[in-house]
Formats: sequence, C-alpha cells, structure tokens
Amino acid sequence: MEHQRFRAIELRKKKWSVQDIAYAFRVHRGSVSRWLTKSRRQGADALTRRKAPGAKPKINVSEQKKLILYLKQPATVYGFENPLWDCSRVGWLIRNKFGKNLAISNIWELLRKHGLTPQMPDRRAIQQDKTLVQKWLTEEWPKIQAHCRRWRAIVYFEDEAGVSLIPELGKTWAPRGETPLVSVTGAKGGLSVTSAISPSGRLLFRLEKEKVTGELHIEFLQQILDRHRNRKIIVIEDRAPIHRAGVVKQFVENHKNRIAQYFLPSYSPELNPDEKTWNYLKNKTLKAHQAQTKEQLRILVLAKMRSIQRKPHIVKSFFYGSYVT
Repeated sequence: MEHQRFRAIELRKKKWSVQDIAYAFRVHRGSVSRWLTKSRRQGADALTRRKAPGAKPKINVSEQKKLILYLKQPATVYGFENPLWDCSRVGWLIRNKFGKNLAISNIWELLRKHGLTPQMPDRRAIQQDKTLVQKWLTEEWPKIQAHCRRWRAIVYFEDEAGVSLIPELGKTWAPRGETPLVSVTGAKGGLSVTSAISPSGRLLFRLEKEKVTGELHIEFLQQILDRHRNRKIIVIEDRAPIHRAGVVKQFVENHKNRIAQYFLPSYSPELNPDEKTWNYLKNKTLKAHQAQTKEQLRILVLAKMRSIQRKPHIVKSFFYGSYVT
C-alpha cells in the first residue's frame, strides 16, 4: 500500500486522472483523493507506512519500573518457597502490587522489553561468609599478586572433581511433544581428576586411581614443580582437608624457596577459575557421553582433558570476568 500511495503521486504528476489511478490500483477513488490531499498538505513523508500503535499497555511506565525493582529481589521475599522468578510468579506479583491481570505471553514480552532473559543462576553456598570473601579479595589477593611479582612466579589455581559414569545431558532438536531419549549406562561410579590452570593458558592434570589424600596431593604439587624446573610456583586452592594436611604443609615448607600455597575462603568455589574447567569438561566435552565402564570413562576423560590442554585460549577463557583479570 505504501508503494501504491507513492506511485499514485507520480502518476498524478503525469496528468493521470484520479479515476484512472483508482482503477489501476483497484481501490476507491476516494482513497486516491485522500492520498493526494495528504501529500499536498503534509508532504510525501505523510504517506509512509506506520506501525499500528496497538493496545494501550495495562501497566504504565511507572508501574513497569517498580516491577523491575521488585524482581531484583529473590522471590522468597514475597513468600515463595524458593528465590526463582518465573512468569506465573511475576503475574502474581503484578496482581498483588497493581491489581491487574496480564497474560503469560504479555509478561514474557514485558520482561524481554526491559532486558530480562531466562537464565540459569550460579550457585552460592549459604554458609559462605561474604565479609571473609571481601577481605580475601581486598587483602589476600593483592598480597598474592605482590608475591608473584617478587618471585616472578607462575600462578596455578588447583582443584579436584569427580566425573560420573552417568553423564550430563544437553539439549537436542526433536519434534514438539516427543521427548527424545538418550541411552546411557545406569551403572554408578566414576573417577577423580585433579587439575591446575594458570591465567596464561597452562593446564596440568592427573587422573586419580584412588581417593585423593594428602600424600597424593603432594605428588601432584611435585608434578607441577617438575613441569617448571626453573620457575617458582604459587598454588591457590580451596580449604579442603587434604590441602591443609600436615604432610602437605611440611612439603611446602621443605620447598619454600620454590613453591608457596594460598587458600581461598571457605564455600567460595566462584573464586576458583579451575571450577570452570569441570563445567566445560562435564557439560560440553563429555555431554551425553557413551562410556559404559570406568575404564572406558578413564580413556574418554584422558582424551578430553588432553584436548583442552592443547587449547590455551579455552583455558584462558576460564579466567574471563573473574577477579583474576
């Protein structure tokens, strides 16, 4: 229709009659007259296509701003049993605060309009002491950085994780209403993996054959030292008992001219970039794996960890957005 309106103006300038233009476009001559009058009075731009304004929103701009502020609080503040927000809960909030009813589809569009998206939240331990975390970031981390500069050392973040025979499943395409099935082993079990990563993209790891102890942790620390015979090492890890065992402290003391050990605050895995190594391994490279036995899983994990090890840019990405960078 926009094209017809502009074409009608051109044809009128070429001395076409209003009746002939209407006949050519199969419209009423009154429509053509309105186009010509509007163009003459308001200019040709008045004939451009305009999006219909649509229905007036049920909740006004002021109410929308208040709603976004409400949603920044956990849902438990409003009596729900968990802190997560979904569209039905947002609908309840709108009815409770503004006395208005919105369809789920309208709520979805409203949240999208204000830049909100459905996301998987990160976990945060209730037992975490936020004061200690802040103190560690403002006092301990600068101390580690100064130690690193003084030694010209390589910093490694270390952690252990278990890999299960029962895999994590991702998403796949399938016909609507037909939930796909993935065949995996029902056998329980798995293996432990120890790894350490540095901001420069280095990854060292070891597949454990038994439960990790202080003595086995010493072997891994020795592996790091052997890998860098002419460098000093700073290892940052959580406060697990095996990391703080007496034999480990004695080992660090015996090699204090080459290695230093620092501990993260309790219940603060988000401060350890090495946690992202396990997330990448389990939820990306081992997603829906088909290993049936521990030996098959061992071979598969070894191959996947070596693959990550050969990609320093992937290891570096584990540090993006963290306090380390």
